[in-house]
Amino acid sequence: MIGLKLGLLVAILAAGGIGGALPLLRGGRTPAGRMLGWGNAVAAGILLGAGLIHMLPDATRAWDELGGRYPLPFLLAALAFVLMFLCEHVLLPEGAHAMVHAPSDERFAPLRAPGRSGLAAYAVVTALSVHSFLAGLALGAQPDVAGALVITVAILAHKSAAGFALGVSLVRAGAPRARAWGLLALFASATPAGILIGIVLDEALEGSARLGFEAAFLALAAGTFAYVAVVDILRDELEEPGGRFATWLLATLGMGAMAAVAAWV
Repeated sequence: MIGLKLGLLVAILAAGGIGGALPLLRGGRTPAGRMLGWGNAVAAGILLGAGLIHMLPDATRAWDELGGRYPLPFLLAALAFVLMFLCEHVLLPEGAHAMVHAPSDERFAPLRAPGRSGLAAYAVVTALSVHSFLAGLALGAQPDVAGALVITVAILAHKSAAGFALGVSLVRAGAPRARAWGLLALFASATPAGILIGIVLDEALEGSARLGFEAAFLALAAGTFAYVAVVDILRDELEEPGGRFATWLLATLGMGAMAAVAAWV
């Protein structure tokens, strides 16, 4: 199981790194934003389905094995949701959130925006890396192969697109080349770092402590998946003129795929 998780770690690291490197190497030139937006919609559905249909029930089962009566996993998921909102919409410098989270046509336009502060760039990468790190912890804590693969599919569906958006935003913001590559590396390594820490803790802990760790971080990651799907992706994509039904349909199909997988795992 550890070998499988390490293999998934490499795949996730490559997805985030390659996704972000492409716009840096191409100077911000991108394909049609609408097609990328539709891909984001599918990713949003996959994230939402993985979080609510797979991870949150797994967290609840682990919590029930501990004999917990209070619905703690649901509370942790809700807290993760509101804390991500706090980090990205309240604590970030004004305008920093728009560096990455904007409708597709604007986000991927091959134009350079006016320079933004280094603080804003670091704040954006930090916010993006928080849910990536929690997702990695959840994957590292996942005790079975099927659950690990479901989480990996959800991470991969979003990681490459998020890295791509980050790379484009750094180019448009006029970030120095060395800083841009450093910020991309920080973002790409957040999930693998979480996976490694999750594996270590999962192996080190036993009994009730291990169940508590699994329940807590699966629930937290489920909340961040729901946040990213609804607030970071779908809210912005639905602001696009036209294609709103297509966006909804593709997100529903992504979620439906995760629901179908739940019938076999």
